[in-house]
Formats: sequence, structure tokens, C-alpha cells
Amino acid sequence: MAKTKKPLKKSSRKRAKRPLQEVLRKGASKPDPFTIVIVANPALEAPWNSGNFVADPIISNQPAFNACAQYILKALFGRLPNQREKFLANPSIDPYVRVVSLFVPGLSAQDANALVAQDGVSNLLVARRSVFVPFLTRYRLQADVAYAVSASSSHDRASAWFTSDDDTRPGDAFVLDGQSYHHRKYNLIPGTVAIHTNSRSLTALHEFGHALSSYTNGMVVDLYVDGGAGLNNKRGRPIPPTFASYKGIALATDMVRDGLGYPPGWQSYHCELIDPAVPAVMDNYWLASSGIPEYCFHDKITREFLIDRLLVKISR
Repeated sequence: MAKTKKPLKKSSRKRAKRPLQEVLRKGASKPDPFTIVIVANPALEAPWNSGNFVADPIISNQPAFNACAQYILKALFGRLPNQREKFLANPSIDPYVRVVSLFVPGLSAQDANALVAQDGVSNLLVARRSVFVPFLTRYRLQADVAYAVSASSSHDRASAWFTSDDDTRPGDAFVLDGQSYHHRKYNLIPGTVAIHTNSRSLTALHEFGHALSSYTNGMVVDLYVDGGAGLNNKRGRPIPPTFASYKGIALATDMVRDGLGYPPGWQSYHCELIDPAVPAVMDNYWLASSGIPEYCFHDKITREFLIDRLLVKISR
């Protein structure tokens, strides 16, 4: 005689995989606080622009994601061992910054869930910036800066895109080298960062410098390459003694590139440093003569510009 199959006990039933959202820092108690979102990347586009998507290993390793989220927090708020660039720990900023982590298991490997791509010609992880807003909106999140954490087995170098400001909405005006710009309160697309679980030292802070800056109102660029012009990088020889005029104040040039020296043939030059004994955070901080990259500070224009942007955004 066949036995009647008993229903599974409630405790034995397979539980649905739910999004896990955690407020790591509460921030300002108002409807739209300045917000940093740290999300586990569900899928990778491999390679970038290929239309081929695979699951990101981070989705099966929540402890690694949680550890990376804590690392990002420490780097941004100046809590790494030996860290001297406190930045978000500034008392006029620290209490107002909201940080949220998001871990969503069980999503399919498809375009809409792939926040990160693997570059086809390097080991760079690339943020797929156009995907971030619709993805975060699903979970009722808005971000000023968003980190997507990956555990790619082949690509481990972080990268970031600048913020797309909403230039139709309010902001505070400022003058840079005689031209008018605005620190905007809102964005169309947040600054986006693709970062690996193995990232360490000032990587998260360096990428934040890019991401918080703006395509239309001042781009903070890398200083370790002889690259294009940005807020913190200019080009030309001979190097002039004055780097820039920001808000009516003249800032000097770093004539010797923070002790690293400008390589022969370079056209780039940078702003004066807070501490000329160490490289700037946006330069190659790994080459700090002390052997401790956490000793590095931002250069003067980068520090002041980013803090000004933060103060405007947290005032909304």
C-alpha cells in the first residue's frame, strides 16, 4: 500500500532568496541624504561590450562581500591603519553620510543585472554605469556614489566613472580659472566604481575621488599617467608656478610631482600637495617613499573641490 506523502514542515521548505539590505551608516535624518551604496555585483559582462554575461562569484560569497564593504567604509572614513587622509571623517561631513550595502542572491546573469564588466585588453573591472540607476531603483535606493563589488577570478583592478550631474537642478556656483561651474545637488547617474574584493589600502578612496567628481563641473583624474586635462591635472611646458585659481584663490603648482618626478617627455603637471613628502592620493600612492601608502594625502585643489561638492550635496 502506497504511503501518503506528508507535507514538508515549514522549517524544511526552501526559503526564497531575498535581497539583503543593510544600513551601515544612518547619515542625516532627512528624505534625501547623501548616500553611498555598496552592492554585490550579480553578473559580469565578459568581456566588456560583448553582450556575454556570467555570474559573478561574489554572489556565492557573502562574507567576502561584507568584508569588502567594511574595507570601503574604513578607507573613506580614514580608519585604515596608518591612514592620514581622513576625508569623510571631516566633522562637517561625517554625520551626514548614509552608507547602505545591498546583496541580492539568485539573480540571472543578464544585461540588467550586470553592474561590472571585464575589460578585454587589461585586468580592469569596469562599472557599467548606465545599469546602476535602474538596478538600484528596483530596491528603492538612490545613490550619489555607488560601488559594485566583484570577485572576478581574472580581473582585479578597480576603476570608476565620474558623476553625471543634473545641471537643470540647483547647485552652488564657483569660479575655476575664470569659468563658472556649479557644485550640483543632484545627479542623473551617480559616480560609479567597480572594485574587487581583494582591493586594499587607498584604492577605495582613490576611486571615490573620481566618482564624486563631475563630467560637466570638474573631473578628478589619475595623476600617475600623462593623461588629459582635468580639475587636478593640466598640460604644458614650461611648468607655470600657479596651477589654478579656485574660488578666487591662487593655488601653486607641484613643480616636482610629489617627489616622484615628472618623467621625461611628460606634458602633465599637478597642484601643490598638502604634504610634499608623499604622493597625492590620485597619483601612485603605492610609491610613497615611506613604504606606507596610507600616509598619502589629496593635493590641495582635489581636497577642497571634493569637500565643497560634498557640503553642497549634504545640504539638500
